[in-house]
Amino acid sequence: MNVPAASTRTVALIGGSGDVGRMMAARLRADGNTVRTIDIRFTDRSDPDQVKGDVTDPSPELRAVVHAADAVILAIPESVALEAIPFVVAELPEHALLVDTLSVKSRFDAALRDSALRNGAVGINPMFAPSLGPEGRPVAAVTYRDSDEVEWFLSVLSGWGSSVVRLDAEHHDRLTAATQALTHAGVLAFGLALADLGVDGAELTAVGTPPHLVSLALLARVGGGVPEVYRDIQAGNPFAGEARRALAAALTTLTETVERGSEDDFASLMSRSTSALGDRSEPLARLCADLFTDLVRRQPQSWDRNGDSS
Repeated sequence: MNVPAASTRTVALIGGSGDVGRMMAARLRADGNTVRTIDIRFTDRSDPDQVKGDVTDPSPELRAVVHAADAVILAIPESVALEAIPFVVAELPEHALLVDTLSVKSRFDAALRDSALRNGAVGINPMFAPSLGPEGRPVAAVTYRDSDEVEWFLSVLSGWGSSVVRLDAEHHDRLTAATQALTHAGVLAFGLALADLGVDGAELTAVGTPPHLVSLALLARVGGGVPEVYRDIQAGNPFAGEARRALAAALTTLTETVERGSEDDFASLMSRSTSALGDRSEPLARLCADLFTDLVRRQPQSWDRNGDSS
């Protein structure tokens, strides 16, 4: 078996023009790896490390890049990744590692199990926007088929300062339905409610409490993001619908408790609302206090009617 002796690798990164792809390529190159990026949107033919190609209709050049790689990373949408499996499995060298960066893992896991894959394979999900960088941030990792190369790649992520959280595919999707789909749904629903209430952004920022300002900041970030990305999180995760229904039911319970319940009922509701935090409740409360303290320093002292600080 022709396994690379050195700690660096030759990597074929498919989807190199996207945010995740660019971040991965930059970090891997900084570690000394050779990275060839492949994307259907590439137009610059002067860069020898960029290959214009469609992984669902691979050219001879694209096949050669994959066949020469020690690791192939799929930083592409789920539908494209699923369609690419037969080609990638057929072209991967015997020792090479397959990596995906999908936000949903269970369907890709099932498709790999149905394929003829004999290589190590791992799925990662950076739980942060690529622009923030990996230092101090979690990366979820699902090992589909274990190998030494899987451990090499996960150690690379740890070397970037990320905390690697290992999960199986179904657990990953159930957990991200809560951490991503539910969170984003709550933020967007908050924004829709504000729109229906007809309130003014300048007034909200002028009189907003710390929790409200943090909620507005979350709304600005999520609501100002790429719609396709956030829709994929809602539509692609098989457990996201369950999370949204739980959110809707929780709001109904809150309304009924306020309108028809007693003070004790409301106290019980508040206690139940924090029950999922377990022994993380106190450190999370301290984190919130730190955020609110920092908010005073970071918040502009005055805002004009367009929301710009003056």
